[in-house]
Amino acid sequence: MKYREIWTEADFVDMGWHDAVLYSMSFPQANYTIRLDIDYIFKWHWEREAVRRWDVAPCTLEFNNVSDLRVSLDWQTQGDTSIQDITRTNSRLSPNGKIMLWDYQIELDVGDLRFTATGFTQTVRKPPIFSTSQALDQRGESL
Repeated sequence: MKYREIWTEADFVDMGWHDAVLYSMSFPQANYTIRLDIDYIFKWHWEREAVRRWDVAPCTLEFNNVSDLRVSLDWQTQGDTSIQDITRTNSRLSPNGKIMLWDYQIELDVGDLRFTATGFTQTVRKPPIFSTSQALDQRGESL
């Protein structure tokens, strides 16, 4: 995957969030967004039939015009929380016929978030680094 600073819903089919470490979430207020502070894996480096290193960058993933939010989390386990997958289904026009809506599911290792949104923007806060870990120590500013 090529590196650039801004990714959007137009890039969804080229993206994958498996094993992206999740540090924090902020939920919709007046601006109707959900923000996730994550370490996004741009590339998996295979060595002798196993992944040993990754190109990882701290990112802010923000979903826009969020509605119908449902959260189901069970944080009994300790350790890093990571994204298993993000899916989107049920594309349709908004009631006024001007905006495309999607149903999103963010599957975590501790549960999931489900909501409707018009799309997302993922902003890379620092360039990816070649790392022996999927979680970065030096991440820059977070949410």
